[in-house]
Amino acid sequence: MSSEVTQLETNRRLFMKNGLLGFAIWQLPYLVSYFHGDGVKWMAVLTTVLSLLGVCMWGFYLVKLVLLSRYMQKKLSLAIPLNNEYFQWIRLKSFTFGFWGIVGSAGLLFTLSLYLAIEARLVLHLFLVIAVVFPQAAYLYFDKDERLQDE
Repeated sequence: MSSEVTQLETNRRLFMKNGLLGFAIWQLPYLVSYFHGDGVKWMAVLTTVLSLLGVCMWGFYLVKLVLLSRYMQKKLSLAIPLNNEYFQWIRLKSFTFGFWGIVGSAGLLFTLSLYLAIEARLVLHLFLVIAVVFPQAAYLYFDKDERLQDE
């Protein structure tokens, strides 16, 4: 049983890490596109191709993560060790990290807007990316720390 729990925990971590990578590949070319002109045709094509690859990767691992979650809900003996107090603490700490990331970036962008003209779409897009990336990256980081202590 514990080997199946370990395998599910490893799969959850792998799906989250690859999903986060796919999300970054999907969103980062669009963020870069705010800083270059519309006149560069090959850059627009590259941005579109990278974003399509990223959204496919993100979608694939998102579906795998949802299927893993449903599998764990059906087997309560597996769900309990994978949703214990430690993992609840990691989720709470990751949410807190994401919240303060949004608040900190809002303060930083507000300060920058006093000196630079910042497009509202760029700010909203940055908030979206930060709201997704920060908590997931924090979750993977905090989970990694515990794994290193266990080994």
